[in-house]
Amino acid sequence: MRKLVLMSVLLFIVSCDSGSQEPAELVVDDDEGAAFFDQDRLMEGAIDLSDEAAQVDCVGATEEEKALPFHPRRLTGQVLAPDGRMAELDERWWQRLIPTAHAAPLEGELPVAEIIVRLTNVDERGESVDDGLRETTTNIFGQWCIHLPEEVEFGPTLMVIAESDEYRLRRPVLHQNDVDIYSQPEALVQLVIEEGLLLTELDVDTYLNLDVMAQTAVDLLQPVSVRSGAGLDSLLARLDTTMRDDTRLMAAVERVHRAGDQE
Repeated sequence: MRKLVLMSVLLFIVSCDSGSQEPAELVVDDDEGAAFFDQDRLMEGAIDLSDEAAQVDCVGATEEEKALPFHPRRLTGQVLAPDGRMAELDERWWQRLIPTAHAAPLEGELPVAEIIVRLTNVDERGESVDDGLRETTTNIFGQWCIHLPEEVEFGPTLMVIAESDEYRLRRPVLHQNDVDIYSQPEALVQLVIEEGLLLTELDVDTYLNLDVMAQTAVDLLQPVSVRSGAGLDSLLARLDTTMRDDTRLMAAVERVHRAGDQE
């Protein structure tokens, strides 16, 4: 140990006295000859943000529109799922998990890479009525971007859908500012349909009101967290139970029912 300290001091003195000379290369050997600051290993596992896989191309946008990050018809979001996967435990999915801190809708929901995202019209029960207006794939951070076609309007029957071989997550496109795709929006779509509400008869304000109450129910009033390894089905079931326990949300659903019956 004394040898290591002495060598470090000597190297420091030499580098200070060298004036304009190049600084000495710091390579210190321990008793077994292992080197510190191995440049070949320093960047091991790091993600290159300039890598092609880290870029997000806005599908459907012209070159001029791509140059405008705040274009009013630009939809930019992220796909998140429990443990960063939308499939049964599979080594390929764990390899796609990005081990960095990202803001997630629920604690434990992480970005899902290389998943297909479709912009599509849906029927009254949330099922696609076309082959999809636009389609893209998430990057390594789970991010995606789609330019909304000019003739398409926001509303509960316009959805972005993330799909794997086994699961799908849907989110109505009610406005431009929040189109992340994760478990809570899918759970609400399922609840609304199971309660007999028709998406084709709901307007943006009505659905947005239900969505805000559903989010506060599972995020603030009775926070639902991800149970690692439990999977998406388990999380959706617990979200459904929590939302149904929220008297404000279920009363709002009932009011929408009554309003529909009176028309």
